[in-house]
Amino acid sequence: MRLRAVLTLLAIFVLVPVTACDALGGPPPSGFRPQAGMCHLKPGDNADGDAYRPVRCTERHEAETVMVGAFAGEDAESDGPPATGSLAAVRAYWSCTAGASDFLGDDVAEGRLSVRLVLPTADGWAADERWYRCDVVEFVALDLYEPNPRANSLRGALESPSSPLRHACYTAALDEYGAITSLPPASCTGPHRTEFAGVWRDDSVPYGEEIPSDTMMNGCYGVIARHVGLGEDDEIRRRLRPLFLPPREEDLAAGEQRVLCLLHSDGRKLTRSLAGVGVRGLPPRR
Repeated sequence: MRLRAVLTLLAIFVLVPVTACDALGGPPPSGFRPQAGMCHLKPGDNADGDAYRPVRCTERHEAETVMVGAFAGEDAESDGPPATGSLAAVRAYWSCTAGASDFLGDDVAEGRLSVRLVLPTADGWAADERWYRCDVVEFVALDLYEPNPRANSLRGALESPSSPLRHACYTAALDEYGAITSLPPASCTGPHRTEFAGVWRDDSVPYGEEIPSDTMMNGCYGVIARHVGLGEDDEIRRRLRPLFLPPREEDLAAGEQRVLCLLHSDGRKLTRSLAGVGVRGLPPRR
């Protein structure tokens, strides 16, 4: 009986592995890694592996995971998850932006969409989690930056030129200083004053720093000129007003540097898109 009891105790000790927590006094590797193709009730949900409860993308949700990457090299060596705005986090953000654009079928900045970088918790990082999660969120409107719940996937959402998620035409209301106060959408084939012309980016501005208004204005003049099919922006300056939407504070902190550029007619209303119309298709000089 004594021999059997001893053998039983030995078997228990053999079968129970020694964990990193036992050997080193720290938490064992968690093994948790989120899944791409899953959705989340709220942006930023489910960063903790112990509380990972994603939903199917056919259910109501506000964020969709389109890619999961991994920190490597020096980016994986910090004592905790990379801080917002750090080089490691910014590199992960732009990796997410590229992955999201591939998933959507065009540059994510072309639509009412935003990239959200989700990182492991401090406990997860201590347990050797080195993943980063790339979520995409649809927002309500250019002037209403709130998540727009949906119940289907965003895969291929920007492939069609006529996608309802693409920036298009509007009738902007401006204050006395020329700043946008509201931006209701309008049909590009009906009366409107404002049209999305493209995206401008200035790599000379350090990450996280606000871009000066004059710099954005001059950059957007060039974007508008290319949109209407002109090599120079001289006529644009005489006939149209540039409007620009810089990155929101949260996106700027994450590493976003792109500015949305819109053209605006102060004179007669537009009744068609100005894409490729050349100088003859522009409204009269102001």
